[in-house]
Amino acid sequence: METTETTDTTAVSTINVIEYANDTVLGVRSFTDNESGNKEAEEVYRSIIKEHDPDSTIHEVEMFLEDGYYEQGDYQVFLTHSA
Repeated sequence: METTETTDTTAVSTINVIEYANDTVLGVRSFTDNESGNKEAEEVYRSIIKEHDPDSTIHEVEMFLEDGYYEQGDYQVFLTHSA
């Protein structure tokens, strides 16, 4: 009996919130790259920033969101899309 191996190469587009500190990935949270997934990822991203920098203004948080990058000392958070 002959067997055939197949590989599914279908990519899933995601938006990811990645926490990184001291050369270590602390966590990766992935969301479906659609309107609701983007909204949820952005909410998580904002809440992480406010948790680590409670004195940041809404304007500052929105600037970090636009950049997709936040850094405080050795701690970093990235908001990135992948496919």
